[in-house]
Amino acid sequence: MQKIYFDKNFSPAATLECGQVFRYKNEGDCYTVHALDKECRIYRDGDGYYMLSDDENFFKNYFDFDGKYDIIIDNLSSDENLRKMVEFGKGIRILNQNPFEMIISFIISQNNNIPRIKSIIERLCSLLGKDMGSYFAFPTAEAMAACDEEFYFRIGAGYRAGYLESVSKALLNVDFDSLSSLDTETLRAELLKLKGVGRKVADCILLFGFHRLDVFPVDTWIKKVFSAKMGDISADEMSKKLVEKYGDKSGLVQQYLYYYARENKIEAL
Repeated sequence: MQKIYFDKNFSPAATLECGQVFRYKNEGDCYTVHALDKECRIYRDGDGYYMLSDDENFFKNYFDFDGKYDIIIDNLSSDENLRKMVEFGKGIRILNQNPFEMIISFIISQNNNIPRIKSIIERLCSLLGKDMGSYFAFPTAEAMAACDEEFYFRIGAGYRAGYLESVSKALLNVDFDSLSSLDTETLRAELLKLKGVGRKVADCILLFGFHRLDVFPVDTWIKKVFSAKMGDISADEMSKKLVEKYGDKSGLVQQYLYYYARENKIEAL
C-alpha cells in the first residue's frame, strides 16, 4: 500500500472526534477508520499525517481531498466572531460518508453518548456485517431489514430499536442516487418521513451523509452557546436562523463551533 499524505489542514483528532463519525479507534499514534466494508489507518509523520488503506480512491473521497480548505479557512477567519473557533478546529474535514450508514448511525445517536453509540454500532456490525478478517463491514439494508425490533433492543438500541426496524425496511428499495439529486429542503422532507428522524438528526444526515453544507444541526452544545444571544427559541428555529446567517458554509461553521465549545466547555458565545 502507498502512503497517501493529507494536506496541512487536517487533524485526525479534530475530524474524527467532532461528532460526525463513530467507526474509528485511536491506538497510540494510529487512528483506524472503518467505512462500509473498507478500512484505513492514519499515522503521524513529522508535522503531518498520511494514510494507508485498502481502497485509496474511496478514502481520498471520504476525507474530502478535493475540498478547498485553505480558502474556506481564510474566508471564515475574516469574521472576527469565528476566527478563534476556526483556528482551533482548522484540522476538521467534513467527511463524505455513505448515506445509509449515516441514517442508521444518527438514529442510534439520539439522546446518546459517543462511547455508547460506538459500542452499539460495533455490535450491529459484528452480528450483521460481512466478516472482513480483522473487522466487520457495516451491514446492508437487506441484512438489517431481516431483523425485528427485539433484535435491535437486545444489542442495546433501547427505544430506538423500533426505529431501526422500520427505517431499514423503508430503505430497502430506495435509490440513493436519486435522493442525492434533490435540493436540500426536499431531501430533508424525505428524511423526515423516516420513523424516528427529526430535524436535528435529518440535518446531521444531510451534512455527513450527503455533504450538504447549507445545514446547521443544533444539538445541546449549539443550543447552549447560542441561547444567550438568540433567546429561548426552539432548536429548529435556531437552526433556520443560523443557516440564514452562514448560508452555504453553515455545516462547516457548525463543526468549528461545536468542536470549540465542547473541547473548551464553553457555555455561551
